[in-house]
Amino acid sequence: MPDNNHRKEFVKLLESIKPSKNAYEIFSDWLILAAATLYTWKKDERVEKEYMEVAKNYSKEELDKHAQLLAITVNALEEKEQDFLGEIFIDGEFSNDRTAQFFTPFHISELMAEINIGDNDIPKNKVLTVYDPCCGSGVMLVATISVMKKRKIDFQHDIFFLGTDIDAKCARMTFIQLSLLGAPAVVICGNTLTKETFWERETFSYYLSGMNFRLRKSENTEENKEPEKTITLSKDYIQRELF
Repeated sequence: MPDNNHRKEFVKLLESIKPSKNAYEIFSDWLILAAATLYTWKKDERVEKEYMEVAKNYSKEELDKHAQLLAITVNALEEKEQDFLGEIFIDGEFSNDRTAQFFTPFHISELMAEINIGDNDIPKNKVLTVYDPCCGSGVMLVATISVMKKRKIDFQHDIFFLGTDIDAKCARMTFIQLSLLGAPAVVICGNTLTKETFWERETFSYYLSGMNFRLRKSENTEENKEPEKTITLSKDYIQRELF
């Protein structure tokens, strides 16, 4: 569970932004604004346009409160690795039961991450990919980061995180949380089963770590006969959908 004080502060501020507007809509707008803010390094005109389309519906004072929500999220994730936004999403009843949006509790996700990582050593001079094909709020990826930090694994240099979700709100939550945790990651809003991609975004740490170059180099090196190791999360979803 996320820190109660941060969570209460977030929800209270969220509800004060525009009392006449549904909290779900405000939270959805905040996800767009926050994700776009964390993607300004990329200079993506489509993202900037999306930001402006949402921002024009709020006053300067209301936009300042949106910025404060991001600051609260930063503080919560600095305090400890947790699925802060996922818990708020569920507690605020913003999820969609019809599309089976039931996020795994964080302590269960940490246990699953422990099992997935097992006793495996991180390959030297190679990149380990951690992939969640239905990432939701990014809870399994965040839990993996938590476990890796406990094991003194340099996740900001040796690990590439990849998450996909068909729901744009979920993809944005994942992008925000992985960005703030400093994870080299690519988050895709798309359909894992049909391979359809609506959009994808890289965290600044992905760029800062040179992960794109390292992945290409790894793929193109003739000496690299062994495929890069990948830990795939949420396998039960793929099996359930395919079989």
